[in-house]
Amino acid sequence: MFALAASTAAEAQRPGMGSFGRGRGPGKLTMAPGIDVPKPVNVINLLIENRATVALTDSQFTRVIAIKRQLDSTNAPSYRRIDSVQRLFKPGPVFADPSPQRRDSLASANAVVREMIADIEENIADAREKAFGLLSASQLPKAEEIEEKARKAGATPQRGRS
Repeated sequence: MFALAASTAAEAQRPGMGSFGRGRGPGKLTMAPGIDVPKPVNVINLLIENRATVALTDSQFTRVIAIKRQLDSTNAPSYRRIDSVQRLFKPGPVFADPSPQRRDSLASANAVVREMIADIEENIADAREKAFGLLSASQLPKAEEIEEKARKAGATPQRGRS
């Protein structure tokens, strides 16, 4: 009886076997690509997160927070547009070949996302200039090192005016 139970359990764990019947293997659905949204390195957030490492004074920190608020307000419309495009083109199963219209729409959506990311990175570059202008000669190398580590960790190419 034990041997019968063990063989039944082993049979149920084999691919293509079990309660779904013989011959039915695991599903092999093709997934439609979604929109690829690169995450820009936000140096202003890094300065805030690494306040102690950079040794920001209270005055500098307050000014960096003001720069962050302005940057967030400036970038909000671009992030909302990216989010809308991403929701339209979620990755999912493909049950047939995509139509030419779908491929064109996906290409247009990717172009919109690239444009929005370029705008965001340009805004970040402007904010970076303002924030780095507040730093002393001893703080600047620390901030640049933190930024470089973040870029390497995210493998995001440096864009904008940095």
